[in-house]
Amino acid sequence: MEKLITVKTLAQLQELTEYIKDKEYIAYDTETTGVERESQIIGFSICADIEEAYYVVISYWDVEKQQLIDLETKEGVSVFLNELKQKKLIMQNAPFDCAMTFNNFQIELMPHVVHDTLVGGHLLNENRSNGLKERAVELYGEDQRKEQLAMKESVIKNGGVLSKDCYELYKADVDLLAYYGAKDAIMTLRLFYNDAPKLFEDGLDEFFYIDETMPLLRGPTYDMNTAGLRVDPEKLQQLKSTLEAECLDAEAFIHREIADDVKSKYPGTSKKTTFNIGSHEQLAWLLFVQLGRPFNVLSKTGKEVAKAIGVNRIYTVADKRNFIDICGHSVGFIYIGADGKQKKVGNPWKYLSTNRAALSLYAKRYKWVEKLLEYNKNKKILSTYVKGIQAKMKYNVIRPNFLQHGTTSGRYSCKNPNFQNLPRDDKRIKSCIIARDGNIFVGADYSQLEPRVFASISQDETLMNCFAKGEDFYSVVGAPIFDKNECSLYKNDKNSFSKLFPGLRDKAKVIALATPYGRTAFQQASVMGITKEESQSLIDRYFDQYPKVEIMMLDSHEQAKRKGVVHNLFGRPRRMPEAMNIPEGIDHKDLPYEARNLLNLAMNHRVQSTAASIMNRAAIAAWNKIQYNASKSPEWKNVKIVLQVHDELILEGPEALGDHMVALLKDAMENTAKLPGVQLIAEPKKAYNLADLK
Repeated sequence: MEKLITVKTLAQLQELTEYIKDKEYIAYDTETTGVERESQIIGFSICADIEEAYYVVISYWDVEKQQLIDLETKEGVSVFLNELKQKKLIMQNAPFDCAMTFNNFQIELMPHVVHDTLVGGHLLNENRSNGLKERAVELYGEDQRKEQLAMKESVIKNGGVLSKDCYELYKADVDLLAYYGAKDAIMTLRLFYNDAPKLFEDGLDEFFYIDETMPLLRGPTYDMNTAGLRVDPEKLQQLKSTLEAECLDAEAFIHREIADDVKSKYPGTSKKTTFNIGSHEQLAWLLFVQLGRPFNVLSKTGKEVAKAIGVNRIYTVADKRNFIDICGHSVGFIYIGADGKQKKVGNPWKYLSTNRAALSLYAKRYKWVEKLLEYNKNKKILSTYVKGIQAKMKYNVIRPNFLQHGTTSGRYSCKNPNFQNLPRDDKRIKSCIIARDGNIFVGADYSQLEPRVFASISQDETLMNCFAKGEDFYSVVGAPIFDKNECSLYKNDKNSFSKLFPGLRDKAKVIALATPYGRTAFQQASVMGITKEESQSLIDRYFDQYPKVEIMMLDSHEQAKRKGVVHNLFGRPRRMPEAMNIPEGIDHKDLPYEARNLLNLAMNHRVQSTAASIMNRAAIAAWNKIQYNASKSPEWKNVKIVLQVHDELILEGPEALGDHMVALLKDAMENTAKLPGVQLIAEPKKAYNLADLK
């Protein structure tokens, strides 16, 4: 039976400090009043033995006074934490617990974290949820949820709120909270003892502990989650006003333009009968039914419906009209979905995509579609970034949450707000992010990272050599398949393929990477505005010209089908056991969508995950160089990795170190990870706001 012990007095905490002195591995977890930098730690739990855990109460919620009351244990916390620094620490989501500990007690625990169970669980199985409670249920059954339910009841009973925007777990009864916290510490240590041997069994121990996962967490990830970025609040507010005005103007223009086309179905006499330009279904009805334009692609559910109503070909304009007609006559028909549940066929416009690619096809024909694309972009910038930053920033500093467990490729995911998805071509948000006084940004973007990885893995000599020669990758692909061999392959030459035939280069860009990633001739035809037959001819010529590319693609498929897993160049796995059920001898394009998608992911992982590891390892190398310099010169302690966006890594530090930071970053990005046959290139720049780095 587990022993869960609550520590409420200073004497008990001093005994606990003595208890941990001869322990080696200790799990540590905090309970806080929130997730903001200013949140207060009200207690923490530790576990050095999977049968025994302690929860130290620092503060508790007094229901009558409706406030937190500090205990005397607060006086001994610093002594305890300094002893904890001598141990090998295990945590679940270490960046959070370490940041909270430092913010509350100015004691840095991150250098002493040897294993994070969240990122460790993710590396072992990227296809599951690796939250603490989910793993507990997976390993020890549904009983693990009981404490969570009891906690919720206690919080509500004590006048607290549990919602997405207000999570007042600290208002639970203190003894229940202590029990809950101690259980979490036990589970964290158990996960460590469960997962660490598996990392060694799977040959992932060096990847996790030495080469990538944990060094990235302790260094760049922690820097980015704690350093934050300075915001120019006046400029951001000005941008907000501009975007709001532009959105209102665009909305009014669109409604005027479509008024005659929608009035029969949407007369605008009430909110319900007013056309909503944000509704995908209403847009699909207008474009593809009312105006009769051919749709681009069906949604995933639409493909299910097409199969259910017997429409097996959706290639030509006639095929697309046929789907709309048959689907319209089949409304209400019951079919069995891919999840095995009964579903009803709805109106056809429910299943027609109106994503950016679909709308872009009609931007030249309809001015309102062009305006809608601009409106959608501005709306996203306004809601996700402008309002998101304003809501989350404190003292004009925004600290987005960078997560190592949010993608299958190993790239960061980001939230609150998502700085990983900052617009590439719209610099308005970036111009509002400025260096702190006396500081400067230094940023470098890899030159054509994904094409370089692609060429290296394929080992196609022509594709690899084009980078050494300084030729344009997409011109090298495009010139021969479009019979433009007389053109120069150097982008800046007068008779270059890219200058003489920019439209063909754009098509080559689609073909070069999308084809091996599994995009079919039909799908590419829709994007490029050509027939399916023309698209297939280009694909055939591409593979004829570069046979090693097709070999790379088919080899990726075979690895997935044979082993149920593929690896990036550095060993990160992507597990897809379902691929082992895909039958042999069937051409890729003739496989069901689900099977094709699995094999496409296999190819995609080998390239995109390798690019992610290159970026991660460059960040680790840069961070290590910064720490070494800081040990020699105190001014380097103010240099931080503050952002990683797409294939760009950004440092912030004293202006006087600008040139040194440029040299450091260039070396880390170009010379850390090695691609067989291809040199990596990154050219750092200095700037006082993010927009000017590119």
